[in-house]
Amino acid sequence: MPVTIITGFLGAGKTTFLNEILQHNKTANFLILENEAGHTNIDSELVKTNSQSSVFEMTGGCICCSLSTEIGTVLNSVILSQVKYDYVLIEATGMADSGQIINMFSGARIQRYFKLDAVIGLVDASNFLSRIDDFREVNSQIVKSDIVFINKQDLLSREELEKVEQRVRSINPLAKIEKTSQGKFDGVDVLNTESFSASKVEESVIDFTQMTLLKEGKDLVHKIQTLNYIIPGNFDMERVAMWFEDLLFLNKENILRVKALLSIHDMKHKLILQSVGGDYYTSQGKEWGKDEARESRIVIIGTNLDKEKIYEGMMALSQ
Repeated sequence: MPVTIITGFLGAGKTTFLNEILQHNKTANFLILENEAGHTNIDSELVKTNSQSSVFEMTGGCICCSLSTEIGTVLNSVILSQVKYDYVLIEATGMADSGQIINMFSGARIQRYFKLDAVIGLVDASNFLSRIDDFREVNSQIVKSDIVFINKQDLLSREELEKVEQRVRSINPLAKIEKTSQGKFDGVDVLNTESFSASKVEESVIDFTQMTLLKEGKDLVHKIQTLNYIIPGNFDMERVAMWFEDLLFLNKENILRVKALLSIHDMKHKLILQSVGGDYYTSQGKEWGKDEARESRIVIIGTNLDKEKIYEGMMALSQ
């Protein structure tokens, strides 16, 4: 069952956006996990479902603090009941760290029943620039999103909207960016995007690392770095796995996201590695072409990272 996570800061328009998804797919059967930070979930009363869909309310705290209890219990009950849903939608509260929600779907058991399809981040265009430097959650939500909708664009002038888009792109250059008003997304795919599939990650990593206009030395303009590396040769699987574990553990507060295409010794397929919020998981990519250069491409988004030290560490592992 494909899972879509909807995230965004307070007032970004997440519930309105969720209702748009439901209106665009009136015959689909949805499992909706709704979270509100207060003890009364007002937002859930606003979700307009059909008779086939199910809404589960989680109240009294941030959704990221309830993962092992409420969400886990709901998903496990769905597995045990063998009820099939066409889609699963998770709307996180505005203060949630979507990284912990994303990592729920990296386990072997849960992957037999659920497939993380995309993380969609909503941005309140009218308040974004005044909030971005004061709330760490806004940065985190954008970095961990595959698709970012800049909502309420009708409230800004063209020049103001361009500033918002540039800032969003500087935080997460890997994301697909769309602009909208009142949560409308006509003509844009938000379900079945397969943003977490190996082929999509491979495509985004190659496209980004091949960008000729990428300017070095401007990573820290907004305290967010985007580091990209091309490492020739092959890695030993065991050594590179240990190295990534150490890197993520030692920089657990600083590394926000990793997307990588790795060339592994004696492996005929590309290895696709992803990390969101500390944990990483891998999947099998395409086979290496007969005349294709064996090299690894790694993109890391974070703060206060030593670019040269990371490069030296990876080069020392390359064979």
